[in-house]
Amino acid sequence: MTKFVSMIVLFILTTCSAYSDSFKENAVERHLPFQKIAITSAVLNETIDIYVQLPFQYESEFSQHYRYPVLYTLDAPVGLPLVSGILEPLVGYNNAPQMIVVGISTANRGRDFTPTPDVNYEEQSGGADTYLRFIEQEVIPFIDAKFRTEEFRILSGHSYGGLLVSHSFHKKPDLFQAHFAFSPSLFWNNGETVRDIIKFINKNPSHRNFLYMNIGNEGNPESDSPEGVQMLSGIRQIESAFADLNTQSLRFKVEYFPNEPHQNTPIYGVIGALRGLYPQWSIPYQTALEGYESVLAHFNELSTLYGYKIEPKEWEMFDEGLGQLHYLQNPAEAIKYFSYNIKQDPTTYRSRVHIIDAYLQLGNKEKALEQVNMLLSRDDLTDEERQQLTDKKVTVTEPL
Repeated sequence: MTKFVSMIVLFILTTCSAYSDSFKENAVERHLPFQKIAITSAVLNETIDIYVQLPFQYESEFSQHYRYPVLYTLDAPVGLPLVSGILEPLVGYNNAPQMIVVGISTANRGRDFTPTPDVNYEEQSGGADTYLRFIEQEVIPFIDAKFRTEEFRILSGHSYGGLLVSHSFHKKPDLFQAHFAFSPSLFWNNGETVRDIIKFINKNPSHRNFLYMNIGNEGNPESDSPEGVQMLSGIRQIESAFADLNTQSLRFKVEYFPNEPHQNTPIYGVIGALRGLYPQWSIPYQTALEGYESVLAHFNELSTLYGYKIEPKEWEMFDEGLGQLHYLQNPAEAIKYFSYNIKQDPTTYRSRVHIIDAYLQLGNKEKALEQVNMLLSRDDLTDEERQQLTDKKVTVTEPL
C-alpha cells in the first residue's frame, strides 16, 4: 500500500470513527427516558397519551440551536421502543439524522386507523380522518410548541396503522414528508386506499414525499387469507404505478419478506424505511477527500432533497478538519472547517486549539498567536487546558 493510499484510508477511518466511537461509549446512555404526556383532545373527546423521546444530548449547551425532524409512530407502546431502538445505531454511525420520536396512543385501533366504516371487520370503524385531524390540530402543534422541531415529519404504522399511514399519504399529503407503512391493511373496503394512492401519484408526480411499504408472508401461496392476497396485490399495484413515474421528488421503496409473518414486518421495516429515506446521510468519503466546498455542497444537496435547511453539525466539521490536518497534511483546508465551527460558536475550544496547529503548519505564527491569546483570556479553562495553551504559546513565540 502506497503512503498516499494509506493516508486516505486513515483519513476515512478517522472522519468516520469519532462520532461512532462516541456512540459505542454512550450506547446505553443514549436511550433516554421517554416523557409520557396526556393530551385532552377536543377532536376525539377523550384523553390520549403520547410518549416523547428526545435525541441524545438534546439539552446539552452545545445543542441548544439544533432543531430536529420528528418521527411520529402509531401504537405508541410498541412503536416507540421499536423505532427508537433501531434509529439510535443508525444515528450513532451517522446514517440518519437525530430525531425526536413521538409515540401516539389510541383507545380504539379499528375505529381510529380505518378510513371508512366496515362492520365486517370492525363494529366501530371509519375514524381515520378524525384521528388525523387530532394529530394535525392537537398533537403536532403541541410538539412544535414544546420542542425544537424541524419542518420535516414522518408517520409510521403497522397493519391497521399502516393503513392509516397509507391513507394519510394521499389524503393529507403535506402533513408528513415521509410515510412508513408496514404490512398495511390494504384490503380495507375492497382496496379503496390502493386506488386512491394510485390516483394521487398520477395527478401529483412532482409532489415531494417518500412512501415506504413492506409485506411479509401475507398473500403468499401458503397463506389462506383473502385479505393477505389483497394486501399483496395492492402493494404490487402501487409499486407498478410508482415505476411508471419519471420523478425524483416522489420517492417509493417496497420490500417483500415472504418468509416473515405479519407481526415481524415492522422489525425489518424500520431499518428498511430509514435507509430508504436516508440512503446517503453521512458525508461520502470521496466528497470528504475533495474538501470543504464539496462537503458544503453535500449538505446543500440534502437540503434540496428533504426540503429544509440542513447544516453540518459541529462534530462533523471538526472530524473533517482533523482529517485534513493530520492525515492529508492540508492545513489550509483544515482551517476552513475549524473556522466554520468558530463562526457558528465563538466559544468553541477544540476547533480553536486545532486551528492553532493548522496555522503553525502554514508558518503563520501571527494568526496562531492570536488564537492562543484569545483562548488564554478565557476564565473557564481547566488547569490542563491552560497548561496546554501555555506550552503552545512558547512554541508559537520561539524564534525560527
